[in-house]
Amino acid sequence: MNKRILVIASDNIGLGFNQVEFPDIEYLQFPIIIDEQEFRESETYTANWLIEKYTKENIVARTTSIVKGELIEIVEKNKDKYDLIVHVVMGSNMSAATYTIAEDVRKMYEEIIPIINIDTRQVVGGVGVILLRIIDIIKETKDADEIISLSKEIINTTFSFFVIPDLKYLYKGGRIGKAKALMGSVLRIIPLVGLLGDDDEGLILPIGRGRTFKQVNSLLISTINNKLKDYSIDKAKLINIISMNDNPEAFSDLKEKLEVSVPCEKMIIGEPHLVGSVYLGPKSYSLSINLK
Repeated sequence: MNKRILVIASDNIGLGFNQVEFPDIEYLQFPIIIDEQEFRESETYTANWLIEKYTKENIVARTTSIVKGELIEIVEKNKDKYDLIVHVVMGSNMSAATYTIAEDVRKMYEEIIPIINIDTRQVVGGVGVILLRIIDIIKETKDADEIISLSKEIINTTFSFFVIPDLKYLYKGGRIGKAKALMGSVLRIIPLVGLLGDDDEGLILPIGRGRTFKQVNSLLISTINNKLKDYSIDKAKLINIISMNDNPEAFSDLKEKLEVSVPCEKMIIGEPHLVGSVYLGPKSYSLSINLK
């Protein structure tokens, strides 16, 4: 029997939905809160909209977990159409509440339809990279145990790096401590931080810093190439780079350096979503890479 598989993801993938070439997929939206008012991504409320508000207004934005009822609605609508659901979830290290909701729903339906929750241990573009690689797996196998096993290897070899000129947005969102947030502003440097698939604790880690974006980009390229050497890999599988669209010169420099210096089977220029812009802020950009 040809097993039918539904994939569930959210709008925190750092990809345009048209960049995900898989017909059987449903998306959830993460709500964001500004001054106690809830917003969802739309034609009006975009990443660029929030970045502009950050630039012009002294606002604090935060995200909430996915809405349990909305996830149940998707499962309920599709439970009789599919044999298996694979839910690609934002990392529990970044949103324990979201993963708990996903697990609660899985248990609710375990006698009705099997659900696999993939804890990506990533955010934004890293979630998108893992989503695309899991879709590659599903196209090759429909066996649930094999999907789980191969997904673990993908997660462990996926790395995300973020160039964030002002770390206050990560601090205000509770993602880093105040001391780390002060680092860039006090020293007038541009920090490079990362979420590393092979880090057991799954924390946002300082990778390095530079006085200019070009220096930080060179450091990022060097860090990636060292990872390739560590894993004895000649060519990375997939790279996704995302810009907030307000720092084109720095982003173009990164893209050019990647094309010259990092062998890769496929590179995607992703798209920022509203939820992904909350913690990154103006002039930021990111790179997520899966090695194998």
